[in-house]
Amino acid sequence: MEGLTPRGPALGPAGLPAQQDCSIQEKIDLEIRMRQGIWKLLSLSTQKDQILLAVKNLMVCNARILAYTLELQKLEEHIASQSGRCDMNFDSKERTACKGKLALSDIRIPLMWKDSDHFSNKERSQRYAIFCLFKMGAEVFDTDMVIVDKTITDICFENVTIL
Repeated sequence: MEGLTPRGPALGPAGLPAQQDCSIQEKIDLEIRMRQGIWKLLSLSTQKDQILLAVKNLMVCNARILAYTLELQKLEEHIASQSGRCDMNFDSKERTACKGKLALSDIRIPLMWKDSDHFSNKERSQRYAIFCLFKMGAEVFDTDMVIVDKTITDICFENVTIL
């Protein structure tokens, strides 16, 4: 029995299974590089549409970095709570549910404006850029951006997002 090593996934530097740790860390690194590129693009943008899209993409990158960081912390805490415990009773092990697929489409958001805002000043109405972010676990999804003003009574995002 000498020379035998316990079987299981190889652990990475953070004490996580090496493949999982690298995957999340690689996603964080990619989003950080994307964020740096977006900052450069934003500094060079001169048109409103370019600026709006760059800011939207910056917000999505920041949300993804936060989600991946939280997922990495959860994994580290899970590994830390598991270390030092040896449970030979297989019946008491935690069971996890299978992950399913969820499709979101045709999201409609009604808008409420003050009557005075909605029925007056239509030619000088302020415009707003709106999009949605969806967070499922460590994944972040976004919709297209929609420009609305106070004449619009509801927003419809026609994207189909598979979560």
